[in-house]
Amino acid sequence: MKRQAIYLDVRADTDEHPGQVAARVGRALDCTFAEGEHLGWYAQIAHVFGLKLVLVGRAGIGGKNVIKVTSQLAEADFLRTPDGNGRFEQDRVDISPYITVLLTLRTGLLWYQPTAEDRAAENKAASRFDDFLGGVGTDSWTSDDEERFGDW
Repeated sequence: MKRQAIYLDVRADTDEHPGQVAARVGRALDCTFAEGEHLGWYAQIAHVFGLKLVLVGRAGIGGKNVIKVTSQLAEADFLRTPDGNGRFEQDRVDISPYITVLLTLRTGLLWYQPTAEDRAAENKAASRFDDFLGGVGTDSWTSDDEERFGDW
């Protein structure tokens, strides 16, 4: 038996502070972002639709400033069987196309789905910062983390 699990992964190019964009996105999605931490990085965090939304500022292609909004399942037990001894297979449903249009209409920013080149530029910039910090990184991710966090 499979369970559907929605997720999103969207970007907007802007020089605005992530806190300002988080307020706009929160109004657009009827949720409230708060300062927090995600994978060891400063982030704006909100919960909506059973998802944990993570909003962060990143360096993109050519060093441009990018706001990245991604999601993960907020309920750790969502994929567990009722007896707790097994896991449901998941059918991941990408709602990013819908969210890009909705956020563009409601925030006044142009949102888009990242390309492989966008992700590569973000990862390259993050790895340079990670090297500066002494190699914190995501090397300790498990398959459960990858399943929950997706391809970012």
